[in-house]
Amino acid sequence: MNLAHYKPCVCNLCGTGCGQFLNTDGQRVYGVAPLITHPVSKGKLCIRGWHANELLNTHERITTPLIREHGELRPASYDEAIAKVMSTLQTFKGEAGEIGVLASARSSNEDGYTLARLSREVLKTQLRGIGAEAGHRKSMDSLRHAFGYPGAHGSLTAIDHADYILVVGTDITRQNPIIGGNIHAAQRRGARVVTLSSSRTQIAKLSTKHFQEKPGTLGLLVNALGKSLMAIRTVNHDRRANIDKLPGYSEYAASLRSISSVALERASGIRYEEIEEEAKYLEHAKSVVILFSSGISGLDRPTIDAITNLALLTDRMDHPHSAVIPVAGISNLQGSFDMGMSGELGNSVFKALATPDSAIKALLVIDHDDGIIRDKARIAALDFVVYACAYKNAFMELADVVFPLPAYNETDGTYTAADKRVQITRQNVDNKRGILPGWSLWQRLAAAVGHHWGYQDAAHVFKDIAKHTPGYADLSHELLGKGFGQHWNPKGFASSRQRQFNAINIEYWEAPTSPQFPFALMIGKAQHYWHQNNLMRKTIVPRREYDQTLWLYPQGYIEISPEDATRLKVKDKWLVNVRSSIGTSMKIAVKISPDVQSGTAYIPYFIKNMISDFLLPYENAYAAGEESVIPIQIQE
Repeated sequence: MNLAHYKPCVCNLCGTGCGQFLNTDGQRVYGVAPLITHPVSKGKLCIRGWHANELLNTHERITTPLIREHGELRPASYDEAIAKVMSTLQTFKGEAGEIGVLASARSSNEDGYTLARLSREVLKTQLRGIGAEAGHRKSMDSLRHAFGYPGAHGSLTAIDHADYILVVGTDITRQNPIIGGNIHAAQRRGARVVTLSSSRTQIAKLSTKHFQEKPGTLGLLVNALGKSLMAIRTVNHDRRANIDKLPGYSEYAASLRSISSVALERASGIRYEEIEEEAKYLEHAKSVVILFSSGISGLDRPTIDAITNLALLTDRMDHPHSAVIPVAGISNLQGSFDMGMSGELGNSVFKALATPDSAIKALLVIDHDDGIIRDKARIAALDFVVYACAYKNAFMELADVVFPLPAYNETDGTYTAADKRVQITRQNVDNKRGILPGWSLWQRLAAAVGHHWGYQDAAHVFKDIAKHTPGYADLSHELLGKGFGQHWNPKGFASSRQRQFNAINIEYWEAPTSPQFPFALMIGKAQHYWHQNNLMRKTIVPRREYDQTLWLYPQGYIEISPEDATRLKVKDKWLVNVRSSIGTSMKIAVKISPDVQSGTAYIPYFIKNMISDFLLPYENAYAAGEESVIPIQIQE
């Protein structure tokens, strides 16, 4: 074994930011090894990270620019493709919303920053996004209000030492397996791990305590925990801070006092006495870590506000081993947000595509997932579509021009993990095809119409990032290359110490079910978040592992409880007809599971064409992520 061939880098899959070695001779990647001294992953990788070499060696690469002529894509030079793209895009009015830019949360910070510049300065469009910003924007807005800056408070390493860990909503052992493993290790050393989730997830089974609330009442349950904790505080004055002096506390406290124990139990299925008992553990904890999902299956804003308020109320957030972290399922979701690619509130690319009379006519898309093309018919009807990606996939069929991009190890770049840790991956494989890095491609597109930025390399781009991006001022490629990255500095925001409570409203939500549509359908990721993903479908071992369930349920599945299966007189793997309250329907196999509650059903929206054929009409429910509820009927 030649140790010189092992090059350190950052795993490019989820938002954990694990450290890994790639075994490469500079021409090909032969394998992967964990980076033992990495502070978060600590010598561990999930199955996705262990087999990244399969992705990096795939033959399904885009290797040259392509232009569509007479219905077929043909090879072209960069000069020709760039001229074609910019001459065409200049005929549209970005200010009027005619151009949309859909970025990738797996792109490096350097690529995201320059793409944001291209969008603002050259294309003049505010219609831009990263496809997963709905949940993350809500997380960032709530955290900014509560802590003064749009990012996680604390570090993922706090899990290793925290007394109390609260996991809200997310099936974290599947979405972010290394974080889930660290939580389980913390529980074994004595930390109290509490999970709030409407289904019995894997992390719930491993937890000290699981509160299985009814769908849609997650925020109510968090607020009830806040009420119980506040009641304890009235008799416990041994506190280091005057929480009740923070802005918004009086209104927050008044809202909490209005919670009715009877109404809470009726709505959520959880007795208030259980919450009171749990609050005692939370009160005695010296350090508290709260984790919740963010991004495409993130929580709704009221629930996130309940979480950030509870974090403040604990009065433990100044402890070095305390944190509140929105956990992203995609590698650089936080960095993409930091770089400005999330666009402006209300200017959603997907909203424009879903609105028949919107002004959008052209679309620039980067690294879209393989089999998940929302609003495919509308995209196909646009006047002009440009696609850029390292790997071939179905989106190419919709594109008028296609650009290749390097794999993440073929160029220098930085990535920001869910807890604001910024890390660098150096180029460790020759770019034999001369594929332009994203930042260089966007710079050349800008230069084609007279905007000259003058970036010489990725490090030069990062200097500009440090100059213009709050929190990044003290960072550089040189500094990040000396260790395992560094968290961006919240003090870059003038309001970083101005803590305040978010306003909340107490609502006793009830599922919109009826005698005709008696089941409350929940939608979410499970392990199939990765199933139709570019990174998964270009591998062998991970795809095999993640496809195991689909071998049993090749047309997808809907999970129901054993009690409901008995009542419906159906058995596991039987096909049933599922119909929603607005008329969409599908035939799908039953998966009987004790992990879901009676009267509810669960379906992972990344299987087959469910997202486009069944779920898309429920745009609001889809955007609500893990709190989504759709009334359905299930029949043989």
